[in-house]
Amino acid sequence: MLLLTVCAVETPGPWGGLWLLVPLAVAGSLLVGWRYGPRGVIVPIALFVLSIVLAGPLEMWAWWVPVASLTGLWMGLREEGEGPGLGERAWTLLPILALAASLPWVLHYSDLVAKLEHELRDGDAQLVHLAKQYGHSTDRVQALEDALGDQAKLRAQALPRVLPTVLFLWVATLVMAGRALGGRVASSLRWPPLSRAALMRWRLPDGALWLLIAGLALVVAQWPGWNITGWTLLLNAALGFGVQGIAVVESLLLARGIPVSIIALMFVVVSIAALPVFLLAAVAVGLSDVWLDFRSLEAAPRADVE
Repeated sequence: MLLLTVCAVETPGPWGGLWLLVPLAVAGSLLVGWRYGPRGVIVPIALFVLSIVLAGPLEMWAWWVPVASLTGLWMGLREEGEGPGLGERAWTLLPILALAASLPWVLHYSDLVAKLEHELRDGDAQLVHLAKQYGHSTDRVQALEDALGDQAKLRAQALPRVLPTVLFLWVATLVMAGRALGGRVASSLRWPPLSRAALMRWRLPDGALWLLIAGLALVVAQWPGWNITGWTLLLNAALGFGVQGIAVVESLLLARGIPVSIIALMFVVVSIAALPVFLLAAVAVGLSDVWLDFRSLEAAPRADVE
């Protein structure tokens, strides 16, 4: 919580409050849903009403709190027994993904993008100012300005498309922090521990494939207003299948007796040496696992050698 508090203080504007509000909402909803079942839906509803009353219906930052609370409730409802696997648990982030995908249709979305772009340009100007203060030559300062200018042009084109994905990943991280907080509270109440699952068992539900197909279709169709929504669905679904591909490789390597430390080191080295290839390969393996289910395949018996 200390780290989240520091991040909340350092983040400007009301968005900084999400560092604390989202984990607290998720932890509370998870525990209520785990204890009282579907009746716990009163928590997301109450938070939705409070967000409208206190922040107003047009404040985008406030929407994430009740939606994250709904995700926490979903997690709590699935905690009975051994709980869901990691892939199924990731599926509970669907309300957050739906909100992220709908952001381009919000009235003030363009204003949010413009404000963020303005802050990033101010950061570029401060970087150039620091370079001049440290006594760099005129040629090096000019080269820095040219590089930042080129990056700004690319950023201006990409930012509207990737901002919903960035917000989704940020809030998803806060949801995981809220789940950890809920686990600590459950432990202090002497409840059973929250379910845990190894990465090697990550497997997304089949519905995630339809999200990826829908996102790809919207990107290819180039319908006005739907392009950003398509990119949001496509990028996040592909990211989920990329994690599934990594889980498949980890499972196969562990089955052959390779230590976890060596596997982690291998992933780090490959991602540093060839990140684009690593990402595409991981997504390809994850998608093929939907049909082939590599982890359920049994090793063929070796033929006797005469």
